[in-house]
Amino acid sequence: MTTKNNYISLRCSPQELALIDALAVQRDCSRNEAVRIAIRMGAKSALNGYSIDPKRLILLLEYTQAAVDLIVHREHSDLAPGLEQIAHERMEEFHAPR
Repeated sequence: MTTKNNYISLRCSPQELALIDALAVQRDCSRNEAVRIAIRMGAKSALNGYSIDPKRLILLLEYTQAAVDLIVHREHSDLAPGLEQIAHERMEEFHAPR
């Protein structure tokens, strides 16, 4: 079964176009694919009424990291040196661009 893609055109600000271009360069893809990536990453959340406050999210991540760091160094200092490598491996496995 062949799927026909729909064609749309859109206007965007220079700042929005710069974001699309930066994503296209980062992912080594066309502007079209960059827009599709952006839609896939954001449209479902927007439809479900979710939004992300980046400042709050970063603060929460840093707070959690500081708390975990304190606990690990206090309770399991022998394991602390290997945790960063494990974190990098998990980033590659679960969060690397595909």
